[in-house]
Amino acid sequence: MDMRTLSVSRAFYWEVGAMIWLVVEAILSLAAASQAHSLALTGFGMDSLIELVSAGILVWRLRVEMLGVSDDVVHHTENVATWWTAGLLGLLFLYLMGGSIWALTVHNTVRPSLLGVLVMVISGLLMVLIARRKKQLGVAIQSTALQADAMESWTCAFMAWTGLAGTLGVWVLGWTWMDPAAALIIAYWVAKEAWEAFAEVREPKN
Repeated sequence: MDMRTLSVSRAFYWEVGAMIWLVVEAILSLAAASQAHSLALTGFGMDSLIELVSAGILVWRLRVEMLGVSDDVVHHTENVATWWTAGLLGLLFLYLMGGSIWALTVHNTVRPSLLGVLVMVISGLLMVLIARRKKQLGVAIQSTALQADAMESWTCAFMAWTGLAGTLGVWVLGWTWMDPAAALIIAYWVAKEAWEAFAEVREPKN
């Protein structure tokens, strides 16, 4: 087995592992969001679902290469993945912006969430490890898609710490405005991801 084949195989299994965690992360985050009425937790959970779709298509793309299909098929798969991910991120951005503005202008009933804190602490640590490994393997196999997916994992880690700050602000200090404020920061990073994804898919391929 040559080094590229080995790296593609490793990337495949890292993506599968990431998918397993993202399923757990999304379920627990959205459950915590429902209990706490937290917009930041809802945005974090929804982003987990979007990353799950993206990781699933990356698994498909890596599997295609593992099966020895032509480069044209691989490139087509990456384009499809990018369009879908960018579109979903755009919708999430609109949801977070609208929800944050609404939450900041009306009475906010957000509650503390121990479950949300635990999920975001674990995710904030785990996604750093996953992001670093994806980046290394993306460089090794010269895959722009895998490196972009690594950036999504980095963003997920940042969003976890941002959401954690908002949740702790509500819990410890009683500052309910910190939850929608955290959601606005998350929305910024979602918009940044969406813009970069659209820019990449519009870029002419040689």
